[in-house]
Amino acid sequence: MHAALAAIASAALASAVAAGESVDPLIDSTLAALAVELDPRAASALASIDGTGRRLLAVRAYLRASSQLDERWSWSAAEAAAFEGSSEKRALDEAIARVRCRFEADNPGHTLWVNPEFRSLDVQLERWNANETVARAGEHLRSAVRRALAGTGPGRAGSAADVAALRGLLLGHQPSPVPTLAAPGLSPHGRLRAIDFQVESSGRIVAGTDSALIAADWIAAGWKARLQAAISAADAGFQGPLAAPDEPWHYEFRPDAGREYAGHAFACARAT
Repeated sequence: MHAALAAIASAALASAVAAGESVDPLIDSTLAALAVELDPRAASALASIDGTGRRLLAVRAYLRASSQLDERWSWSAAEAAAFEGSSEKRALDEAIARVRCRFEADNPGHTLWVNPEFRSLDVQLERWNANETVARAGEHLRSAVRRALAGTGPGRAGSAADVAALRGLLLGHQPSPVPTLAAPGLSPHGRLRAIDFQVESSGRIVAGTDSALIAADWIAAGWKARLQAAISAADAGFQGPLAAPDEPWHYEFRPDAGREYAGHAFACARAT
């Protein structure tokens, strides 16, 4: 069943490539053959990704995450709705409240803004297809793949040897530059395991999620250190910030097994 679904998704990818008039038919045919090996969810997402470079970069991520796909793959709308009424959601809300309380006490006149919605697969695909770092990293990877398959003759396109060579290259490749997004379906935002904290004052974001402003807004202004201090003091189960790529606002929620926050009211005792 798995192989049949993956084959259908691979065929959809081949159709999408054909509709886009591929400029790399050898790479694309080999990639379509490799897609048969992917989890059907990943192979299906691949058909919605624009351009050979972006697709190669995504397949690299899917291959590397294959053993963890069930625990990492983004929720469906129904799964996200079920999470809303769960004890896990209450625990996350309380953890965020603890961090916000501590941050406000330490930084009068400022608070933390958090987007409470999960990032759907459709949103991840849209952002992946538009992201500049993904485009540049994808082109770099495509060049490497083109060189690796340069000796392949027309009759061997998509052969088992080419698929094996492509698989090995993707697994060993280090993207340059490091994309600022996880491959579609693999973002921890897709399961509300990642939280982006933004600093707000008087209804205005003073430190947001623009990578171009990290040096000025997060480092020079000191908000990276202040957020880290609040998260450490709150001890609410957040780990970070994300180092590669550098995102001082990005923390993952990983509460300890023995820590229980949900099920009771949390009162924020702010300094007066």
